Amino acid sequence: MRGATLCARRVKALFGSLRSKLGKVSLPGPGDPLTQCILGILSRDVPEPKAREALDRIRGMVVDFNELRVVPPIELAQMLGDYPDVRLKCEDISRALNKIFALHHNVTLDHLLGMPKKEVIAYLSNLDGLEDYTRARIRLLALQQHAVPLDEAMWAFARQQEIIDARCPLGEAQSFLERQVSEGDALEFYVLLNRQAWAEMGTAVRKRQVARILSVPPDRTTRNMLQAIGAGAEADEPVLVDDDLELEPPPDEGLPPPEPVKPAAAESPPRKRRPQRPAPARPAKQKTPAAKRKTAAAKAAPSKAPERRKPAKAPRARAAKAKR
Repeated sequence: MRGATLCARRVKALFGSLRSKLGKVSLPGPGDPLTQCILGILSRDVPEPKAREALDRIRGMVVDFNELRVVPPIELAQMLGDYPDVRLKCEDISRALNKIFALHHNVTLDHLLGMPKKEVIAYLSNLDGLEDYTRARIRLLALQQHAVPLDEAMWAFARQQEIIDARCPLGEAQSFLERQVSEGDALEFYVLLNRQAWAEMGTAVRKRQVARILSVPPDRTTRNMLQAIGAGAEADEPVLVDDDLELEPPPDEGLPPPEPVKPAAAESPPRKRRPQRPAPARPAKQKTPAAKRKTAAAKAAPSKAPERRKPAKAPRARAAKAKR
């Protein structure tokens, strides 16, 4: 982060001034991790008392968080009524609860208690619907780990006091403050900063004049879905309903073992043949009489020129010739 050295000095100076101005404040005790998860989503841009009122309203309409998991986000938004970004926050709550149930077949985060810090960060990063503020809130207020969560009012106040760079994202700002404030003072610093920030920046937050904390949209790519399916298949073990299902009955004595049944070959569907068109009928030949055939043959044969005969001699000429 740019100007980290100067910002670190301002953090210590601001912490001292808040202590002298607000005095000793009561620190909250550790809460339920799942409750802090829902409160974190509800309190991104809302003061803590108003977020707790919304949570109490939800608890009065459902039996437990498992029933809340199956409530459609639209119905949950109708339960809360007029609330900032109510539809988006209800969708994030539903996504987070369903992700937890898909991983553990139970809606609880008690398994995070006593887990190392790196493992907690990695686990919360894989939960749907959670952003940097809610993850840090769970670590600090539920697991009592070292973290400094910043909601919209605290983030805007930190920028105004120049204890962080105005261009750094929320996750980087929280990590920087975590390095500047010790683990023992992190909870006190959070309470003091939250109280002063909402007193000065509450109106700007309500008018949407500050940087917004947006939820992480779901990853709907094919690669991510295939990875989720593969991880679920490796994690889940086959559950046997009855132990007797694994045992095969012993074969009857004196009887030959049955021959294995060969699977029938898949018959291919018969091909459809095109219908053949009937050949056109030829007209039958009519028999012609013999006289007509001769006449036709004579007409077809080439015509010959008639032969010339010598004229017969007159009888008188013959008689005269005989006398001579």
